Amino acid sequence: MAFENRAEKRLRSLSYLLWAIFIYLASGLFYRQLIQHGRFSELGQRQSHRCVLKPAPRGNIYDRNGKLLAGNRPRFMLVVYLQELRDEFAIAYGERTRRLRANGQKFSPEEERSFSRIDVLESHLAPIKHLLDCEVSFDRKAVDRHFRQTPLLPFPIVYDLSLESFANLVEQLPTDGIIQLETRSSRYYPNGAVAAHVVGYASPSPLPTCDNVATARSYRTFSERSLVGRAGVESAMDSILRGVNGEEILLVDPSGRKKMVLRSSAVVGGKDVHLSIDLGLQIAAEEALGDEMGCAVLSDVWTGEVLAMANSPSYDLNALTPTISNKTYDTLTAIGAWSNQAIQGLYPLGSVFKLVSVEALLRFGIVDGETKHRCDGMTKVGNRTIRCPNHMERGMLPFVLAVAKSCNSFVVDNIFSIPLENYLGEIRRLGFGSPTGIELPHETRHSLVPSPSWKKNRGYGRWTSGDTANLSIGQGYLLATPLQVNAFTASLAARRERTKPTILCSDSAEIILSLSPLGLSDSSYGALLNGMVDCVERGSGRRCKMRSVTVAGKTGTAQVRDGQHSSHLAWFTAFAPAECPRVAVTVMVRERYDGRSYGGGSDAAPIAKKILEKYFETCGRSDSSGK
Repeated sequence: MAFENRAEKRLRSLSYLLWAIFIYLASGLFYRQLIQHGRFSELGQRQSHRCVLKPAPRGNIYDRNGKLLAGNRPRFMLVVYLQELRDEFAIAYGERTRRLRANGQKFSPEEERSFSRIDVLESHLAPIKHLLDCEVSFDRKAVDRHFRQTPLLPFPIVYDLSLESFANLVEQLPTDGIIQLETRSSRYYPNGAVAAHVVGYASPSPLPTCDNVATARSYRTFSERSLVGRAGVESAMDSILRGVNGEEILLVDPSGRKKMVLRSSAVVGGKDVHLSIDLGLQIAAEEALGDEMGCAVLSDVWTGEVLAMANSPSYDLNALTPTISNKTYDTLTAIGAWSNQAIQGLYPLGSVFKLVSVEALLRFGIVDGETKHRCDGMTKVGNRTIRCPNHMERGMLPFVLAVAKSCNSFVVDNIFSIPLENYLGEIRRLGFGSPTGIELPHETRHSLVPSPSWKKNRGYGRWTSGDTANLSIGQGYLLATPLQVNAFTASLAARRERTKPTILCSDSAEIILSLSPLGLSDSSYGALLNGMVDCVERGSGRRCKMRSVTVAGKTGTAQVRDGQHSSHLAWFTAFAPAECPRVAVTVMVRERYDGRSYGGGSDAAPIAKKILEKYFETCGRSDSSGK
């Protein structure tokens, strides 16, 4: 009886153990099949599915009149799909290694596989080599890398076939052959270096760009290198220009060979972008600059649209796509051609900044159009003497003449009547010290309106009366971009507080203009306008005087130091016609180290005149925007 009880207990314990094992296995199966089904399904897909991305053609870039600035051209390529040659590679490898073993030679399996691939490729290329007008050779390392990393993508044998070679190959190359012809989209800039810093360039992305996040997570993805904007509008509007890539989901065998296409989506081309630039005016501005180092900006006073933005030195955009050679990169770097000086260059303004100071004097009621000021050719601030080298007139100068002749003592002697904080606030109100917000990349955020706290924090000591005097005549620490000067000039012309420049055509851009008035009475504004007109009619800006159009402008010359060298910046900013403004132009050119001194009136004003002449010759009496 005791024996039977022990046997029953053992059987019961065994049954409990079996039930426990069954429950454990069942729960594990439940967990794997139901709870982790998604994970294992995803792993299975990653093993057997591949995603191949097809880059979308980029949208075009046009000027305001519909002239092409950046577009696409077909690029014909000769390619081979290495994945389709996997069996031939294996056969060739076997033959090579058998010969080596028969001869008793030692060998590296990896190297022999590499040489075998080249042998196979050469054998397929040999029958059609006579149809090509260029020498073709295979880079063994490139072939190996492509075979390991992107076997489902075509390997390019020739990147850019000539039309003659393409025509010959179309006629004689078998459509089902291993080597095939493919057509790709390549970026093309029909105007070369014109507006290079505005248009920018695009080059291939080093990484696949998948627009579908779920696809990118679910499948191993291969992509032909799509173009990405690197500078200018190509970069700023990249998301608009780029479009949506096409996708092919492929089923592959365990060796990674393509078996079938499971599904695909078509590419969606990028959208076009229309700029405010006028190609004719842009060419005129660049020709006016010539070989000078500097920039010029022409803008519509009422919309803020930039009609021309020229930079020198510049570069041919076609030399930067599809790739940039080391030689080209080093050359452009050496001459400083990469920078868009209009938005990235920070410079002292010289006497053009006196327009800001005079506006502040008028607005705060320190002077008016009837004010006369005594000028003895110099003024003293503390222990420092500030001279008036810009004019020979002495004695009591009326307001208009003081502005026209850029009298230092007039500005310096009166500026101390404005509380410093109010004066600095007025400078910032007019747009200095902050970016303009134009739709171009890399606009500097470091323009500077100095202040006592800034100077102290930088370790330059306390703010002195000499600092205020320097600031009022455009010297000292103040730094601004040519575009900021142009935007201020447009605001002055339109009698508003601030102008936001735009590089987009008014039909595409959201025009944001300040509703706040400049804050000058009609009489005060009229006096300032007369002073600017006289600067061009009989002052330092005479070389911008035009026959049929009245120009209101201001010259300026500033000094900068570059390492061991000191040179001058020649400035001129103006709007026209003075009585009914339509455009504002700003020119800044930098003195070369050739011993000749530059000046705003002698070097910048003539460039501005050529640009204005082209504008009024082209646009006549009509509005520049075509409205």
